[in-house]
Amino acid sequence: MWWIKTGIFLLVLFMLYNLVKTKIEHLSEFKQSFSPLFLAGNRLILIVIILFTPINWAFEAWKWQKLASKVEKISFWNAYKGVLIGLTFATATPMMIGDYAGKILMLKTDKRLQSVGAVLLGNSLQLYISLLFGTISYIFFVFWVKPSPIFIHIIIITFLLIFLVFGIFLGINLSNINQFLSRNKLFEYLKKYLGILENYTLAELRNLFIISTCRYIVFTFQFLLLFKIFQINLPNSVLLAGIGIIFLTKTLISILNALGDLSIRALTSIYYFSFFGANIASISSATFSIWLINVLFPILIGSLFILELKLKPKNT
Repeated sequence: MWWIKTGIFLLVLFMLYNLVKTKIEHLSEFKQSFSPLFLAGNRLILIVIILFTPINWAFEAWKWQKLASKVEKISFWNAYKGVLIGLTFATATPMMIGDYAGKILMLKTDKRLQSVGAVLLGNSLQLYISLLFGTISYIFFVFWVKPSPIFIHIIIITFLLIFLVFGIFLGINLSNINQFLSRNKLFEYLKKYLGILENYTLAELRNLFIISTCRYIVFTFQFLLLFKIFQINLPNSVLLAGIGIIFLTKTLISILNALGDLSIRALTSIYYFSFFGANIASISSATFSIWLINVLFPILIGSLFILELKLKPKNT
């Protein structure tokens, strides 16, 4: 099986090279703007930002470890590797399906497919956090700037609030998922993938929600520091709202792959910060830098762990 893993590893590296090359070429006009990263006065801040990257993904690994425990007890280190492999696979798959494969393949049990629901729950919780803080940020933006046509933005806010309420409803009724699926023959086949969801208590969901929130706070803090490095001198409330809107848009629109969200982040940040007179080149450089630190570097590390995958599960 080693040749399969090696082939996957090489394929991922090849696709990663092509995608990164394209992104860098598109951002060549901003190359001069990256010089603030390496100024003596900013080096310590840059080191802090980089050191927070493994902490960022550690929260995701901790969350995955807790989620996977309903299928198989795994170590934190194996959960961490699964998260990075999932991130790597997501670069080459539509709708980030590879994230599921990366996490699941790190499990040794032959009941791997039962963990599909666990991955879905973890991703949904992180999406909900982005939706929650993004909605708050978007409300701040609309009532502060009053962009036109205002009624379209009010409609968007209304839908976002509906999604938030619906998410709470789903969380409260998660223990009834199997009962719901059994009522409809069309959905009954999903029980082997989603049936695990009923095993999570409200207390566990609360803890997972807190972990997801901590991860959001970490990468928000990193983004905020990068804005300071690039001398985007706006009030912290404006910067925090901008970060929330960037991740909200990325979460809702970026369904192609993890690298594709870079252009979405850039366009969103340019649109938002243009209302506040920020330097567009600096905004784009900060956006690219957070992607480089929080996505590209972990992907490169995750690609190395592909060679450790056990494609054939053990019988349990």
